Amino acid sequence: MIQLDAGEEQKYRERTPRSRELLARTKQLIPTGHGGGMWYQLPYPVLLERAKGCWIWDVDGNRYLDLRIGDWVLIHGHCDDRIRDAIVAQLDRGLQFGAPDWDLSYRMASLLVERMPSVEKVRFFVSGTETNQFAIRLARVHTGRTKIAKALGSYHGIADQLVVGTSTISIAPDKVPAGVLPRIADEVVEFPYNDPDGMEEVLEREGKDVAAVLIEPVMGAAGMIDASTEFLRRLREVTARLDIVLIFDEVVTFPVAFGGAQAYHGVTPDLTTMSKAIGGGLPLAAVGGRAEIMDLLDPDLHGGVAPVAAASTFGGNQASLAAGIACLELLTPELHARVQAIGDRARSGIDGLGSRYGVPLHASGIGHLFGMHWAPERVVDYRTRMLDDREKLANIVLALMNEGYYQMSFGYFLLSAAIGEEEIDGFLAALERALHTLELVGSG
Repeated sequence: MIQLDAGEEQKYRERTPRSRELLARTKQLIPTGHGGGMWYQLPYPVLLERAKGCWIWDVDGNRYLDLRIGDWVLIHGHCDDRIRDAIVAQLDRGLQFGAPDWDLSYRMASLLVERMPSVEKVRFFVSGTETNQFAIRLARVHTGRTKIAKALGSYHGIADQLVVGTSTISIAPDKVPAGVLPRIADEVVEFPYNDPDGMEEVLEREGKDVAAVLIEPVMGAAGMIDASTEFLRRLREVTARLDIVLIFDEVVTFPVAFGGAQAYHGVTPDLTTMSKAIGGGLPLAAVGGRAEIMDLLDPDLHGGVAPVAAASTFGGNQASLAAGIACLELLTPELHARVQAIGDRARSGIDGLGSRYGVPLHASGIGHLFGMHWAPERVVDYRTRMLDDREKLANIVLALMNEGYYQMSFGYFLLSAAIGEEEIDGFLAALERALHTLELVGSG
């Protein structure tokens, strides 16, 4: 049980009485009081009312710098005028066809193929969970095997086969969450993250039964833990040698570079799953990869019956495609470089505070993703992530909320392109004040 600092909690409650009142009303109809996405905040979530650029306002009129960007989605910030104009223009042409269109799907696919090294062909879906499920199905048909392998502590969505195993989201008995059939765990193999030798040992032992390895280049929900290039390159070598389909889950990491994390690291997977930011704020997901595997979806190449059938009613929704095209056209290499520099400024600032005060505070992540950790070892995997002092982090986050910096209670942060150096410097100054207010550091 996390004990919150009494002074900071009281301040939070005094700033957000309307949020607390409306949350109590909403919880009568909706469990947790939040309709979707990631709701967790301590002592309770503030309820948001409007947003623009990098700023959001709650129902009590408090303004915050948004370091959560719409549940990892809004890489250009809120209500970008160019994305808005693309959506509005599409509304007059058609919101949802549920049938082939002549333009938007081709343009969106072309943009993904142009920038993603692994992607030769694409199929659209709606959510990260859906696209990861489908990539696994493609891999199983392609290889004739059944098991999947994933890293300890990883998160790939809420489907049964994705939630079994070791997770920082929910600690379940026997690694099987309630409501999931225990036998599903028999089809999942886990290996250590950022440990090339440990990973290779597991896959060598289990490889003959493994259809796919599903990997996050940055373990987002586990604390923005970035993979090393050495680890990902070894993983590519091992999976190629063992004829295992390598799937990069770039649902979170797509915006870290032009071409995603695979381009950042120079590692080309067989399949890539994408969602969140690619829709420009609207629901959109995609799986793409080698033509040989993606062609399993094409009945014309298989005597009129595709080996793998795909159906997603809102996959390729016209408004989402229009927003996604506008979003990707704005995601230039120059913009990626600027966001990377802002992220580096935040991460180095956190590391600098830890060094200056001699406390185990440090950052992780790449691109627009960064995590804040209070742990005796640098957090690089599930084991070291579990050493984090969650209570200290929760109180730091609470103090930052009271300073006007909006994020989740875990110490995970996301940047949009609307954030600049001035905002990051303000965040770092607020963080330093929080460390003093909570008496976590001396005079320094």
